[in-house]
Amino acid sequence: MTSSRTQLVAALEQTTPALVGLTSSLSEQALDFRPVSDAWSIREILAHLVDDEMYVMRTRLERIIAEEKPLLAPHDEKQWYASRNTSRDQIAELLDDFALQRAASLGIIKMLRESDWQRCGQQPEYGIFSAQEWLTNWVAHDQTHLQQIESNLLGYRVQHPGR
Repeated sequence: MTSSRTQLVAALEQTTPALVGLTSSLSEQALDFRPVSDAWSIREILAHLVDDEMYVMRTRLERIIAEEKPLLAPHDEKQWYASRNTSRDQIAELLDDFALQRAASLGIIKMLRESDWQRCGQQPEYGIFSAQEWLTNWVAHDQTHLQQIESNLLGYRVQHPGR
């Protein structure tokens, strides 16, 4: 693995412990807090990360590796939010589900050959991109949502001092 790819994989490996550290001891009120009415709560961010890991991030990578320049469907987050499965929304379930899905993703990522990283897919929002570029996007996606969780926590603590 190249040095930069090693760093990207290491970043993906750190997401699960970061999520556990940020969220595992939060109250239900903190998990469901919205800094503004149309923002996602921490619970919803975690659910999004679980679903995205299974149905978007890893699936796109698998298709890039298995198919010749696949056309990858866009992901409508508003539609996801309107119809998402809420049956496993307890914090322990969300964290366990994410850890399981991330471990599966990392298992695939770590077995890819150098030639696999050059394979490409196409998606309307992103155009044509390689598996390597998708890995970079994946890490950025994690970082965006980790920052969003931190921001929500800060907003919650400002509005609920001492909790």
